[in-house]
Amino acid sequence: MDTVGIIGLGVMGGHCAGKLMESGIAVAGYDPYPPAAKRAADAGVSVCDAPAELARRARIILLFVPGPADTEKAVLGGDGIAAGASAGTVVVNMSTVDPGVNIRMGERLAPKDIAFVDAPVMGSPSGVGSWAFALGGSDEAIAQIKDVLVVLSGSEEKLFHIGPLGHGNKLKLLNNMMLGAINACAAETMALAEHMGLSQKTLIDVAVAANARVLSNAYKEIGNRIAEGRYDEPTFTVDMLVKDNRLCLDMAKAYGAPLVLGAAVDYVHRMAQVQGYGPKDHAVSWKAVARNWKG
Repeated sequence: MDTVGIIGLGVMGGHCAGKLMESGIAVAGYDPYPPAAKRAADAGVSVCDAPAELARRARIILLFVPGPADTEKAVLGGDGIAAGASAGTVVVNMSTVDPGVNIRMGERLAPKDIAFVDAPVMGSPSGVGSWAFALGGSDEAIAQIKDVLVVLSGSEEKLFHIGPLGHGNKLKLLNNMMLGAINACAAETMALAEHMGLSQKTLIDVAVAANARVLSNAYKEIGNRIAEGRYDEPTFTVDMLVKDNRLCLDMAKAYGAPLVLGAAVDYVHRMAQVQGYGPKDHAVSWKAVARNWKG
C-alpha cells in the first residue's frame, strides 16, 4: 500500500500512525506542535514541514485536528493540502467537526478531482484496530480508502456508510452528546456521593460487580478515573467535550430541534471549563459540581 498521510499527530493521530506502521504501511505526518511531531518522528513517521508537502507524498490523507477552523486551515491554508495534492487524492476527516465544514471542503476540492470523506472515529485512542467509522461521502471515495479503514477497524463490519458527505459527523455529534450526558450524570452522582460521605470508589465498584443497568464502558472509565484521581493524562478533555457538545447543540438548533438535556449537559461542562479544568480529562467535571455545594 502507498504512503498514508496523517495531519495531527496527537493522541488519536499518534495511535493511528502506530497501527498503520505496525501493519506495514509507511506514514508521512504533519503537526504544528513540535513535541507531537518529534514523538511521531521518533516512532518512525516521516514528518513533513507543511500539509502541502505531505499531500505531495500521500494519496490518502487522514485528518485528526481539533475543530472546524483547523480543518479549513489544513485543507485550504496557504500551505494546505489543496496546494500540494494531485488529482485522485482522498482526504479523510477523522476529526469531530460540524457537518457543514466537511461539505464546504468537499465542494472546494471537487474541481481539483480531490475527494473528501468524513470518517469520525467511534472509539478510544487505545482501541485503534477495533475502531468503528461512520462514513459520509461518495461510494467511489470510500472504496479507495477501505483497506486503510479495515486496518484501523479490524473488520469491514465496523464501516458504516451513513450517506453523503456530512452525515458521518452528524452521527458522531449525536454519539458525543450521549458521552456528555453520561459524564454529566456521573459528575453529579460522584459529587453527591462525596458530599454525603460515601466512597466514590465503592459507588463504581458496586455497579461493576452487579453489572448494573447503569454500567457502560464510559461510566466505568469515568468512575475509575474519579476514584483514582487520574485527570492529567486525558483520554478526552473537558475542552474537547464542550466543543463537540456545542456543535451538536448548534446542529440541533439548525434543524429546529433544540435539546433540553443537551443544554444541561453543556452547562455542566462549561462550568468545569470556566473553573480551569478544560485541559484535564472530562471525568474531572465532578469537582466543578462539588464546588457549588461548598461554602
